[in-house]
Amino acid sequence: MKPDDFLKVVDGGEGDRVEFKGAPVEPEMVAKVVCAFLNHRGGRLIIGIGEGGKLIGVSNAGAIVERLQNSLGKAITPGALWTVERQDAGGKQFVVVEVPEGMDKPYVADGAIYYSRKGQRVVPATRDEISELIRKRIDASLRWEREIVVGAGLDDLESALISETAQMAVDAARWQGNPKDNATFLNSLGLFESGGITNAALVLFGINPTRWLPQARVRLMVLPSGKAGDRHAVDRVFEKNLLRMAQEIPDALAVYIGGVESTFTKESWQREERLLFPPTALREGVMNALIHRDYAQNGTVLISIQPDKIKVTNPGGLPEGLRPADLKRDHPSVPRNPDVAHACFFRKLIEKIGRGTQRILEDCRKAKTKDPIWETSALETSLMLFAAMSSRTLGTPEDLNDRQKQIIEVLKEKGHLNALGIAEKIGAGVTSRTIRNYLRDLVQRGWITMRGRGPSTIYTLPKKEANQ
Repeated sequence: MKPDDFLKVVDGGEGDRVEFKGAPVEPEMVAKVVCAFLNHRGGRLIIGIGEGGKLIGVSNAGAIVERLQNSLGKAITPGALWTVERQDAGGKQFVVVEVPEGMDKPYVADGAIYYSRKGQRVVPATRDEISELIRKRIDASLRWEREIVVGAGLDDLESALISETAQMAVDAARWQGNPKDNATFLNSLGLFESGGITNAALVLFGINPTRWLPQARVRLMVLPSGKAGDRHAVDRVFEKNLLRMAQEIPDALAVYIGGVESTFTKESWQREERLLFPPTALREGVMNALIHRDYAQNGTVLISIQPDKIKVTNPGGLPEGLRPADLKRDHPSVPRNPDVAHACFFRKLIEKIGRGTQRILEDCRKAKTKDPIWETSALETSLMLFAAMSSRTLGTPEDLNDRQKQIIEVLKEKGHLNALGIAEKIGAGVTSRTIRNYLRDLVQRGWITMRGRGPSTIYTLPKKEANQ
């Protein structure tokens, strides 16, 4: 989390999804809070905050993180997702525990006592609340992930891959057991029930998962430069399990999009190079599609590569209550496939709960590409990533459309305006939202500059263009 975002969370105070603790703090108390978040709607525990939201910090954040990572997995059952990390802000250290809502309620801390949230307090759950949690657990067992695959069994899974994942879970203190006991490990994750394997088990570890689940395929298309017509330069299909595809797809992308942008500057005759696409953002985008897609739909994940952009599309809309704009800022984690996500977390394919989309945005801005664009409908969600291009190689005025040329003329006349002011000057029924899309492109291509944030953002021409 960025320091500014962290401070905004602290300024917002405690609530049913945010709790502060000072230091020192006992792991047993943290386990109760985490359990309560799992049984409620998820939340965030911040260690190092005093009375009234005072930033007191902790002196040994690294040691606290390690201690909690080693203790929480033993204190809470059944196994669940959460992350513990160090946070720096205001010259102090803090510890943040991120907890998404649990899908296998009720969760138990200390081996016997259930906890739930009451406003800002952690309290034992009542009998009625426990009954409701059990009902929700029954509902959760009916989700697509937990359906038993008829005709498939443990022999249809990669035994060595399961053992390797179990060992990683043991090493991270996320599971206590024999890493060679595949059946017990899978059962603890809800992937093996009554002698049958679940859809999620087949997606994760299947030897030939598409035999039962053809929708688990991933299609990668590379469109040739120029007009593509109805032919593709590359049309490749991946059919292995998710964990194998997580290895194969990055290797394929390295081949198909390998390359750098090379430029010279006025200040230096040395060649400056950078990757065409930010690799971490691309990796996060692909993994999000594989982990959070709606496997109940028949569509496949599609990765479409064009010379200047990559589009990753996965079946299923965003979880209820989330919009594309929310993905660019701090938002609650709502894993569609928690069993799949849990195993991927053991494999370190997920690093921070609910932070993947923000990391994509940060990596794109660090690489100085256009901001990524998310779009969603009831049927699918897509992510568009843009290639890195310097302002010296992004074309001439002839490459601009008529509306963009109008924007530049308005700024030449007025000097500087916000998006609404530009839209009013152009008129002809154009909205400020449409203008912002054109402005974003012009900024990325170096034709105009911007300062400020949100509605107060001001746009102007670079000095050399303004004087022409």
